[in-house]
This record gives sequence, C-alpha cells and structure tokens, in this order.
Amino acid sequence: MKAGEKSYTEMLEELTRLVDEVGREDCPVDGLETRVARAAELIRLLRERLKATEVAVKSVLSGLESAE
Repeated sequence: MKAGEKSYTEMLEELTRLVDEVGREDCPVDGLETRVARAAELIRLLRERLKATEVAVKSVLSGLESAE
C-alpha cells in the first residue's frame, strides 16, 4: 500500500457509509450524484485491490508448490 492510500477496510467502511446515506429516504438530492460517483470509484478501487491480492497470493502459493 502506498503512503496516503486508504486501506481496503477504510474504503469498504466509506462505501458502506455512502450506501447507507443514499438508501435513506431523507438523502438530499443535491449530493446524490457526488455520493453515487464516489461509491462507484470505491467499488472500482476495491475490485482492483482484490484482484491484485489474488494475483499476489497465487504467486506465493505457486512458489511454495515449486519448492517441493
């Protein structure tokens, strides 16, 4: 993780908060577009992080297999 970059957990918590805000009946329409855009960005970042982690884990595991 790069300096200043949010952790997976922090991004997931922010996404959860945004989803809760957007789902409320009293969510102001004025900020709706901004919230939805940020949620979409967080989803993209979370998917990228998951994919990178999957690749790294597979690499580590394949290294263990070839060491046998």
